Amino acid sequence: MNEDPALYSKNCQMQRFDANYFLTTYLSQVNVKDNAAVLDVGAGDGLVTLEVLLPRLPNFKKLVVSDKSKKMVDFAKNRFHDERIETVQMDIVDYHKSFKDYFDHIFSFYCLNNVPEEKTPKAMKNIFDMLKPGGTFLATLIVNSSFFDICETMVKDNKWPKAMADYAKSFSPYRGLDNPEDKLRLFLEHAGFDVQICKYEKREFIYGGLKHFLDFGLAVVPILKVDSQDERTKFVADFKETIENCNELRIENSSEGEKVHFFYSALVVCASKPVRVCVT
Repeated sequence: MNEDPALYSKNCQMQRFDANYFLTTYLSQVNVKDNAAVLDVGAGDGLVTLEVLLPRLPNFKKLVVSDKSKKMVDFAKNRFHDERIETVQMDIVDYHKSFKDYFDHIFSFYCLNNVPEEKTPKAMKNIFDMLKPGGTFLATLIVNSSFFDICETMVKDNKWPKAMADYAKSFSPYRGLDNPEDKLRLFLEHAGFDVQICKYEKREFIYGGLKHFLDFGLAVVPILKVDSQDERTKFVADFKETIENCNELRIENSSEGEKVHFFYSALVVCASKPVRVCVT
């Protein structure tokens, strides 16, 4: 991710839209408790937590807003003015052991698809360990995306590999699979979860013009690795050209103006940590 919190915050409309959709559709599976301790993993700038998740948490006891980026955490901290809410810099692959068996509910929106495949078992086990017995986990993960295709094209064409190559390596480990939900379910079950839902969904978000979609892309791609303003300007021009030539997008012009249809797919999971009963 481009670690510019202000830029990301201005251009995360799709993330807010989808978090609202998935919570509206699946939150009943979580059975949110009163007086609950809640964790949001990979909360970024904190806007989705504030505007989408928080209103759905009645009478919570504790909300931990976490991200591995210090810049994002520092930015998110200024959004919250409730002593029950704590912002924490935390990489889910190396979590705070003080949170063992701590949370009633854990949420994560479009974060865990960025965890490399070899580290995913550790991430899932950490989430499992942080839940109380009987606690629940709801997450969404990107699978395929026309935006991934755009970035991959730039890397293959040797356009700005310095800015794109590392990002391309972080594409979802579920990308291109016929049944990505099966792979995710295995990770979850190996960590110890009881899986209630593990579902693949095709998604579409409509941006109000090419500029808005380009702004979204620049908020996500780590272009800050570009060395100078001249290089940045050239990068943006190449990025725009690649977007315009992407067959996986649909750019529509009508009397209502330009629209960009962005296509992607996602996994949604609802799972729980079993309550183990000791038999004497």
